Amino acid sequence: MKDQYANYVVQKMIDVAEPAQRKIVMHKIRPHIATLRKYTYGKHILAKLEKYYMKNGVDLGPICGPPNGII
Repeated sequence: MKDQYANYVVQKMIDVAEPAQRKIVMHKIRPHIATLRKYTYGKHILAKLEKYYMKNGVDLGPICGPPNGII
């Protein structure tokens, strides 16, 4: 996440996604948390996710795709 615009796009996806979609995005981001912490823009994404999940008390639980298979 070295690119400012890409960071904006990911944050916007987090903002506008349905809960199921947001859960999928989080699971896709999870393996990259250590790398994201190294970059300023990556830290913004992590902060947004932490804020959302702490505020809403969301449990990520096991991941499963949407019923129709479309993301």
